[in-house]
Amino acid sequence: MLPRSLIALATLSLSATAASAGIIGVTGNTTWLGSPPVACGFNQLAGQVAYAWDEKQGVNLFLNVDMINNPGTSTSPIPGTVGGGPMDSHFIHFQGVPGVIGVTGTVSFSQPIAAVIFTNTNLDASDGPAGAPATIYPTLYPFRGLSTLPPSIFSISGNTLSFNFQTIVPSNFIDQVRVITHSVPAPGSAAMLGLAGVACARRRRR
Repeated sequence: MLPRSLIALATLSLSATAASAGIIGVTGNTTWLGSPPVACGFNQLAGQVAYAWDEKQGVNLFLNVDMINNPGTSTSPIPGTVGGGPMDSHFIHFQGVPGVIGVTGTVSFSQPIAAVIFTNTNLDASDGPAGAPATIYPTLYPFRGLSTLPPSIFSISGNTLSFNFQTIVPSNFIDQVRVITHSVPAPGSAAMLGLAGVACARRRRR
């Protein structure tokens, strides 16, 4: 028999889920929102900065994405798919106001970036499965993604996305990027492995 302390630990680990891999820091012209906004459509989140927030955490996502190469840039992306395990989604949004030409900055996450979505078609398709449930996204709005005139660009390396979003004001375009990261491994997984090792060692000693 295992000691009661180990049994209690096993019960706790079984109830553990994958921990979130959220935003851990921003720089430059970036505002980190502690909770998702009510809406991020045209003229609903305009300002002098880009806004970043965490969306869904620890969910099984199966998505077509615009970039799976890390490191990589939005000027030479490799499209693909992601799925097959718990993942977290995050969002970056920028709509300028008169007097703001563009913004630059970085957003860093607790886990490496697995994929990025930045075309309006893939953003639309991922709003439901990856978007924050309480946020109204501009699904089917044709002028979202990365502006091409003037060009908005970003690059990713490890767990950091660096951006240079440009805009012409007035404009009906919204720069929007969805970032996908793997969830942090569940704390319970390591605990269960440890318990298995203890149990095997106890059996060998008998």
